[in-house]
Amino acid sequence: MLAEYVPYLIIGLVAAALIAVTIVFARLAWRRQVRRYIVALVGRREAIMASLKAIDGVLAGLASGGIDDVLAFAHSESEERRVIAEIAARMRIQSGELAELPLPKKLWPLADLLDEAVAAIGSSAAAVGEAEGDAVLDALGTLDLKPPRTALADAEAEILRLAEVYDLTDPSVYGGGLYI
Repeated sequence: MLAEYVPYLIIGLVAAALIAVTIVFARLAWRRQVRRYIVALVGRREAIMASLKAIDGVLAGLASGGIDDVLAFAHSESEERRVIAEIAARMRIQSGELAELPLPKKLWPLADLLDEAVAAIGSSAAAVGEAEGDAVLDALGTLDLKPPRTALADAEAEILRLAEVYDLTDPSVYGGGLYI
């Protein structure tokens, strides 16, 4: 009597084993894909930080220079102003790219923090780089880089948390190359 159910029992066990193996492999593949998205966001964070460092460099150059350097900065032909305007343009592009990324829901907070930093840098840089005349110096005086620094610090904390959850050993960028 039990012998007639043995083939069905074997088929059921094999099917259950195949389903379990498929679920395990799908979960591993998903974790790997999320790790790739984290790496992509780390690269974007580094680009944002590089833009912030470029602004810091321009400000340090102006601070170490004299009044003539500051007045030269106000002219539209100033190389430093072009740098600031280019950063503003790059931040607009970066914001659009961040909005277009098809990220898993668990990575949305990180992307939002990065977008917050991009928006803050972009608006500040645009105010300085695209202003004309005396408005350049006014915008330079009101340049506030604390909000993007705060957003980037929060993004760094989120990256570290996600790296721990998804077993990324060292999500860092060294010398232009990304190593995980």
